[in-house]
Amino acid sequence: MVGSLRIGRVLGIPIEIHYTWVIVFGLITNTLATSYLSNYTLYTSPYINWIIGAIASFIFFICVTMHELMHSYTAIKLGLKIKRITLFMFGGIAEIEGEPKSAKEELLISIVGPVTSAFLALIFFLFSKIPFNPLSPIGGAILYLYRVNLILAGFNLIPAFPLDGGRVLRAILWMSLKNFRRATRISASIGMTFATMIMFLGFYILLFGQFITGLWFIFIGWFLSQGAMSGEREVDIREAFTDAKVKDLMSREIQSVPPNITVEDLVSNYFLVYRYVAFPVMWGDSILGIVTLNDVKKIPREEWKNYTVREIMTPISSDLTITPEESAFDAFLKINKGSVGRLLVMDEDRLIGIISKTDLIRFLQIKSMISG
Repeated sequence: MVGSLRIGRVLGIPIEIHYTWVIVFGLITNTLATSYLSNYTLYTSPYINWIIGAIASFIFFICVTMHELMHSYTAIKLGLKIKRITLFMFGGIAEIEGEPKSAKEELLISIVGPVTSAFLALIFFLFSKIPFNPLSPIGGAILYLYRVNLILAGFNLIPAFPLDGGRVLRAILWMSLKNFRRATRISASIGMTFATMIMFLGFYILLFGQFITGLWFIFIGWFLSQGAMSGEREVDIREAFTDAKVKDLMSREIQSVPPNITVEDLVSNYFLVYRYVAFPVMWGDSILGIVTLNDVKKIPREEWKNYTVREIMTPISSDLTITPEESAFDAFLKINKGSVGRLLVMDEDRLIGIISKTDLIRFLQIKSMISG
């Protein structure tokens, strides 16, 4: 997710924080310190409530991370890959590469998150039974963590895609209908209806002057609607790419550039001559990376003669490559997550072709024209 900072790894999974998380962390801390914990007057210093509020807010986001980690751990055990977990303003999201291979796998991956949140709610509920001083903000913070985890579990179980409950519903429909696409369409439609209701509720709340709460509901509804639409669209695209492999759609005509020429030569002798927007960078038979027009645009024109291709190219990495036997849909997902707009097709260490977003979109357009 653009605007995210990696803070570490858990179970080998990268954990990232989006800048919007910092905003929400501050808002929750402020609400706890100035409102929720203000009735707990054991300590006269206002700083105590702020400290406890910040700690409770931090623990809550640890709970959100645990929710996503359980999704991820289950997915990994079922053979799926996890790219990262990102904490952001609406909680957390685990980026799972690919889809479950069966309805049972979808059900297991989806249900484990809310179950984790419910279990955490139970733990904090039991802690809340410790006989704290009734005026202690510590007891208030524990009660807050119990309630917020219970809400998190309950909200996620609402059968509206892309919430966990919506994915559970899709799994159940998938089992009964034996049709993944139809199950997705139904659960996504329910998700869109729920998202629209949330947004209308937000506008209704705005009319009564509760600006922040109203906006919050509108943003949540918008986020859910985007998730429902993208989920349905992804399934449609996946079906369009059925049986299509990278080798079927890639371009086999390869024009590479050497790493030691200047950007000025690159523009004059390659971009303007071949009229491609990207070139693989090679030294002999070794592939070093890829250079694009966007890389050139980052360098002031008067500096072109002072930079070489090696200095501005994107170095070779697994994010830039794909094998010819992989599915075209996997290439589509990988290209959309990257910034180069194309992938180098590698047969072991040998470059055999290039597949671009344009190649894939053209294929989708032709399939659409044929079918409709």
